[in-house]
Amino acid sequence: MKLYAHPNDYQTYKACIAAKYVGLEVETVPGSASKEMTGKISVLETEQGCIFSSIAISRYISRISRPVGLYGQNLIEGGMIDSWIEFCTHEIEVPLCSWVFPVMGLYPETPEATACAKEDVKKALSVIDKHLLYNTYMVGHSITLADICVCCALLDGMKLVLDAQFRKPLGNLMRWFNLCLSQPEFASVIGKVTFCETASKAAPQGAKPESAAPKQEPAAKKEAAPKKEAAPKKEAAPKKEGKKEAKKDAKKEAGQEETKEKTPADIEEDKKKKLKKVIKEGGKRGVEIDGAADMGGLQFFCTSVEEPEGDLEMLQKSLDAMNAESDPNEEERKGGSGRIGKMIFSAGTDQLAVVAYLPEDKKGSIKADEWLKKVLDNFGGEVCSGSTEVLARGFITADTNNNKFPLKMKEPCITEAIAYLKKLGLFPDNDDDDDEMVFGDDDFPSM
Repeated sequence: MKLYAHPNDYQTYKACIAAKYVGLEVETVPGSASKEMTGKISVLETEQGCIFSSIAISRYISRISRPVGLYGQNLIEGGMIDSWIEFCTHEIEVPLCSWVFPVMGLYPETPEATACAKEDVKKALSVIDKHLLYNTYMVGHSITLADICVCCALLDGMKLVLDAQFRKPLGNLMRWFNLCLSQPEFASVIGKVTFCETASKAAPQGAKPESAAPKQEPAAKKEAAPKKEAAPKKEAAPKKEGKKEAKKDAKKEAGQEETKEKTPADIEEDKKKKLKKVIKEGGKRGVEIDGAADMGGLQFFCTSVEEPEGDLEMLQKSLDAMNAESDPNEEERKGGSGRIGKMIFSAGTDQLAVVAYLPEDKKGSIKADEWLKKVLDNFGGEVCSGSTEVLARGFITADTNNNKFPLKMKEPCITEAIAYLKKLGLFPDNDDDDDEMVFGDDDFPSM
């Protein structure tokens, strides 16, 4: 099959990633990088005829191999995938392109339109973040076309405008996004993605005419050639280089001095700041868990937090913040999920930390230490001494030689924890799709 499409466009990525999953060889026609060669609409040439439009091509490829499951395992999953694809097209791609395209210099920015686009993108991504609070993937238990479409739609935004501050409250979405990027099928098509730390601004209007300025510089240099001004210019270059090197040396020395000057008081202060972040994240996650449990009728929950960074003591503090009594009169509620049994994960550089918690009224249904041991045994982890049937702690040590990376192990561990709950009848079984979250009209902006 031959694909006529812009190779570096996020729309093209959808079809190419789907092709990787189903094992289909798709040839990108030589010269298709040229806009004149590809035209405005992607076209897939098959032996039976041509299919145009990137989403139609992606749907066609996804249906080629039913066992792979890109279009779901049954009719209802197929419908859910279509729902998220439509949501992605209208609620994410349209406003995000209005925000990103001016930054890419594709057309001039309209400040009012950009402001509206930012709000629409924020609302749409918050919907997906809520959905992913208790779902590993968009639909079902594996990658589907819904994951591919949403992930690809967010690529340009993640690189250019969705900065660290914008991404911070979207922990569930970022966990899922990184999970998608880590899949070999995604990585082989997309490559490495560098997230923007600060949102890029729109390219200034009239930028193209300014590119003509360098062409006039050679003429100016020719006129200046007879004059004896070349020598001072040559002397200036080493001075600038010397200043730069001096600045670099100064920075290095400053860094060394800062390290040497770290006192026990400084270390303690850093720990307090870290703890504050951990408690804040835990309190916020507790409110989310409490709300999601009420909405989905769940009594047990499995999720991850970022701030502890694999530190067991910090993870315990995060759990305490989740379980803290919630004051309904507070302007910003915190905690409130002490009635929900839970297993919390946090990935760091050296280990994956895990804490299992069980409320007193659920002691007869499951034991926290046995639940945790079941999860950790499959990954060579260890349950800490002192763990009980209501509170258990453990960890899995990173081992790069055996491809054991905390971030990569986190999702399989969450899946294993949920599977154990299902085995005991303590978690809804997704096979009949009864546990899929049903959002109300208020959760979907502009629909």
